[in-house]
Amino acid sequence: MLPNACKKFGTRKGFMLLEIMIAVVMAGVIAAVLATMGYYTMIQGNTLKLQNTKTILEVIRSRLVGLSADPDNDAFFELLTAGIDSTVPVIAGLGKDAWGRNIFYSAIDKGAANTNATYTQNTTSISPDTNVLGRLISRGEDGILQTFETNATAQGDDLMIEIGIGETNHLKLYGGSEITTQTRGYNSAVVSSTMPLTPGEGTLWYCDVNATLYMYTTALGWFKVIP
Repeated sequence: MLPNACKKFGTRKGFMLLEIMIAVVMAGVIAAVLATMGYYTMIQGNTLKLQNTKTILEVIRSRLVGLSADPDNDAFFELLTAGIDSTVPVIAGLGKDAWGRNIFYSAIDKGAANTNATYTQNTTSISPDTNVLGRLISRGEDGILQTFETNATAQGDDLMIEIGIGETNHLKLYGGSEITTQTRGYNSAVVSSTMPLTPGEGTLWYCDVNATLYMYTTALGWFKVIP
């Protein structure tokens, strides 16, 4: 009986080794499947956060446009002053993107020096565009701000949205802010009795004293466009 017992033990030992090998292979397959699922879940999560951040930026822009004002009566509407470390002011709400990070906010005072601390007093902006009043920037997935003053478009994985002169003029003067990016600086007029002091190329000015519309160009200055 001893030889038979040894034979059975050897057979069982072979089966145990095979079972262990099968278990290792199955564990590897399961780990690979879980890793793949986790990877795609992460991608889907970041894609969703990307879309949500775009919506958040749009909502904040609308809030800032609605809260803008012209406290110094220079025919330019000023945006709210940025919070500490260029954050979105608390009154505008929604100061974080979908990754939970503070949104970068920069605004510029286009006209005469503003003395009301509630509204921006900056004379320099993150935007080189003369028709842009401010910018909202999400640092994106990597959490690093890569968009600077000289960049006309968002850099790296940053997400950027601009607030133009046209948005504030449309909302404050005409009761709406529907305006395209390409025309935000050109299809709305500054309404005042005196000409704007620091106009951008293509700025429209409606003089309410003589009911006349003027346009500004660097080459010609102000000129009448409608008799």
